[in-house]
Amino acid sequence: MGSPISVLILENDSNSVFDLVREMKSGGLSPLYRVVESFPSWETTVHEEDWDAILCSTREPFHSEIPIYLQYLNDKKLDIPVILLSDSEEFTKNLSYMKSGVNDIIDRKNLLRLTEVLERERRELVYRKEKNTTETFLYQSLKEIQLQKFALDQANIVSITDANGIITYVNDAFSKVTGYSVSELIGQNHRIMKSTDKTKEDWTKIWEIIQKGKVWRGEIRNIKKDGSDYWADTTIVPFTGQDKSVFQYIAIHHDITDRKLAEQQLTHDAFYDNLTGLPNRALFLARIEQKIFAYNMKDSGYPILFCINIDNFKRINHSLGNEAGDKVLQIFAERLKKYSDSDAIITRLGADNFAILLTHILSIDEGVNFAFRLLERLGDPIPIGGYSIYLTASSGISGFGLGGKEADVLLRNAEIAMFHAKSQKVGTVSVFNQAMQEKIHFQLEIQNDLKKALTQNEIFVYYQPILDIKENKIGHWEALVRWRHPQRGMVSPGEFIPLAEDSGLIVSITKFVLERAADVIEEVQLKQGHPISIAVNLSPQVFFDQNIFHWIVDLHNRRNIPYTSLQVEITESLAMKNLSETVPILSNLIDIGVKVALDDFGTGFSSLSYLEKLPLSILKIDKSFLNNVEVGTKESFLLVSIINMAHDLGYSVVAEGVEELEQLELLKSFQCDKIQGYWLSKPIGNEDIVPFIKKFNSKQEKT
Repeated sequence: MGSPISVLILENDSNSVFDLVREMKSGGLSPLYRVVESFPSWETTVHEEDWDAILCSTREPFHSEIPIYLQYLNDKKLDIPVILLSDSEEFTKNLSYMKSGVNDIIDRKNLLRLTEVLERERRELVYRKEKNTTETFLYQSLKEIQLQKFALDQANIVSITDANGIITYVNDAFSKVTGYSVSELIGQNHRIMKSTDKTKEDWTKIWEIIQKGKVWRGEIRNIKKDGSDYWADTTIVPFTGQDKSVFQYIAIHHDITDRKLAEQQLTHDAFYDNLTGLPNRALFLARIEQKIFAYNMKDSGYPILFCINIDNFKRINHSLGNEAGDKVLQIFAERLKKYSDSDAIITRLGADNFAILLTHILSIDEGVNFAFRLLERLGDPIPIGGYSIYLTASSGISGFGLGGKEADVLLRNAEIAMFHAKSQKVGTVSVFNQAMQEKIHFQLEIQNDLKKALTQNEIFVYYQPILDIKENKIGHWEALVRWRHPQRGMVSPGEFIPLAEDSGLIVSITKFVLERAADVIEEVQLKQGHPISIAVNLSPQVFFDQNIFHWIVDLHNRRNIPYTSLQVEITESLAMKNLSETVPILSNLIDIGVKVALDDFGTGFSSLSYLEKLPLSILKIDKSFLNNVEVGTKESFLLVSIINMAHDLGYSVVAEGVEELEQLELLKSFQCDKIQGYWLSKPIGNEDIVPFIKKFNSKQEKT
């Protein structure tokens, strides 16, 4: 099979076309050809193939159109060889076309040169195309290199050194980031930047890599001319000659200082407390693990933990603001560092909780002595906002062994001991023991069971009657929540109410009590016509964090419960906690008809100035005031004074804990309004309320 060639033939003589094709084939070519007979047909066809040559007749009509064909090829930048087929007598005339761009002229009566001319023109055409492609590629490559160099200089810090590491070139970015001028850098080596993060061994390894012609990449911390640090992500590219030896290095640097500073800040934030700068819990636990490991390996450096909590810290935030509280925490942290030993590891665990790890103390007794000395020194007054703040702190201790053998256990037990110390007496020290652990476990179990209690109908409400002494009627009751545990039996409110407050379950429990109180009011008052008022105790969490006012309004709207049939009881400590919040809530309740009682009066602040500011309906005197009261004693004078004071303020007085007839008679003589206690009745179930009222009224009628 011959060599393929694509030819466009401009000829209207079919015999001549036959001769051309036959000659090409006899010359060893395999022609792919098209024949056109006019310029319009040629104009379309010339773009259809990648033609190797155009064979054009010089006879009419083509003779007069040859300049048009040549001009068209030139205008369209089509590089196709044009070969004229001329008659012998026109040969001389057609030479003028050679000057216009025709590649060759062949005598149509003697086609022996046709194959040779076609192959020659095709070779030259291929050469021209390859040359153009190569030139275009080289031009583009040169342009790309120039752009890359420009971009490299603009976007990167670039330096070039010779084989010995002497700087031969730096761009402006290198000079700008280092603070050195170009003249100061040329002729120096990179040691002028005094890299501080690489050892001599590190640099030896880097040189071994790049001297072998391999690329090295890594992060380097250098020092600027002004002494400040900067970080660079550096790539060092070695260039080798024909003998494979390195003759220069190009180093491309990216300034990553901002990123490294951000990473350092993130690391600091992850392991240090932002307010005090002390290690946080995560880092502290890691340090404990290290000391435990060292102790196990060397049997020296006994790890002992002190968990320290500032007593009543919340009152500082509440009275002076969070900014003052933060300042107190910072000063407290500085004092811990000042008064602890130099090898102490100190942390802020969170809020007002701190911890200290020591390893030089040899016994728990010695640790207790250290803790008491430290707490005494921490008590020095702190001047804040014109006030002198006197702090006390409580501490819990756990030592390696009995206090745990793992970091998290050791710390947790120190915290347990600290909470135990606070529950006993503020400003004191407790050492962890197993009984504390068991108490915590018990409380956790109770708390977990309490979560299920409401859904499993274990929580219920009892009601204790309150006697109106003057009218000798039972109209008021106090709702008392109870819990019957399926295994433990009756759980004391003193045990589960604090746990409910800590866990937030007190919110659900209070709503439950309100709904049950509404059940009683519906049954006793709305259905059976016995006037009744039920008091519900409010915890601080329910009172401040939840809107008790809207709860009661909702209860009234949903169930038509009269506002006057509900009463809320708050403690002195709750009432005095934040008067600016307490007074509006109580005023709103009284405005809609809900009675407000101050419970357990005399066991909290007992401040008359505060009492005068509170919008109250009832004052309930704690049962402790009835102990050993006899006419003419100081206790009796105090009790009478409280009753008279309450009456002067417009409050009704209820005495709690009345268990004997003599106490009732005495309270009558003191003009007390109401009494509550076992003398009248223990708390009873809702089903017993109406029978109790009827029985009581029946007795009164008989007397």
